[in-house]
Amino acid sequence: MSSQCVISLIVGFLALSKATIISQKYTTKVVFNDKKSNDELVGEYNAHSLTECAAMCQRECVFFGFNSQMKKCRTHKKLFTCELSDEAGWRYYFHYDCVFSAMPKDCKDICEEGQTSTGVYDIYPYGTITSPVRVYCDMTTMGGGWTAIQKRVDGSVSFDRNWMEYKIGFGSPGQNVWVGNDVIHQLTKECISSLYVSITLQNGTTLYEMYDGFSVSNEAGKYQLFLTGPATGTLGNSMLDTGYSWRDLSGMAFSTPDRDNDRSSFANCAANYIGGWWFNACTYTYLNGPWSPGSWVDPWYPTVRNGTSVKGTTMMIRRN
Repeated sequence: MSSQCVISLIVGFLALSKATIISQKYTTKVVFNDKKSNDELVGEYNAHSLTECAAMCQRECVFFGFNSQMKKCRTHKKLFTCELSDEAGWRYYFHYDCVFSAMPKDCKDICEEGQTSTGVYDIYPYGTITSPVRVYCDMTTMGGGWTAIQKRVDGSVSFDRNWMEYKIGFGSPGQNVWVGNDVIHQLTKECISSLYVSITLQNGTTLYEMYDGFSVSNEAGKYQLFLTGPATGTLGNSMLDTGYSWRDLSGMAFSTPDRDNDRSSFANCAANYIGGWWFNACTYTYLNGPWSPGSWVDPWYPTVRNGTSVKGTTMMIRRN
């Protein structure tokens, strides 16, 4: 942390209260109350006051904890998922300006920090410590650093959802999940990402397709999909089918059964196909179909024609 951050931190704490938001720049995180964090610990020190503890949060420090009962101070250098143990009296403090650079915005950030285990992590696509998003990170495929925006492993979670549910996301990371259209927009609004799609078949074969350019607009833009090649893989380039304009999904707005944004003049594609997607008129590529046998048509035409042959799907993105 820079000396300027340390100075502003000390000044801010001279007038702090016990409120959750200490000032416009300082905040606590309730999940840490009466717990001891072991995340990326720099050191533990004796400290008689909160101001003294704040002064110890210097080099490598992005947040710190103070225990007024024990007169102890703990400083930490990075913020990822929290490892917490119960211990009364601890309160932890974060400086917005100084913590931003340490918060992973996506799985690529986490991978580049040396976290190489595939699994569920907290990311901060909105740039604030109060809005973490739990996601599944693939750290092995093509170098790792992939953030899963869609994943299905069975039919226990229905993808027949309305606009608001697709907006905020649903399901459980690592299992069956749609991360949320708002999150997808946040992850792709500044940097073009690659898109990696995989379908695992019932016989255990996994097919994939990777696109070099993927981004999604905001809600005002109806979460419009922008997709570019080249596309490589074993599934086939069915999302970017430039030979048939009515099957090309690039430029399509997102549709749900209650928001018909497709280009079909005679059908509500989302209602007919039972789920949300970037429908054209309608589509020959659709990963959110109903899991029940015989109802999920053309998950990935012409390679995968029926959902009965699908064991699982994944859509992942990574900043280029």
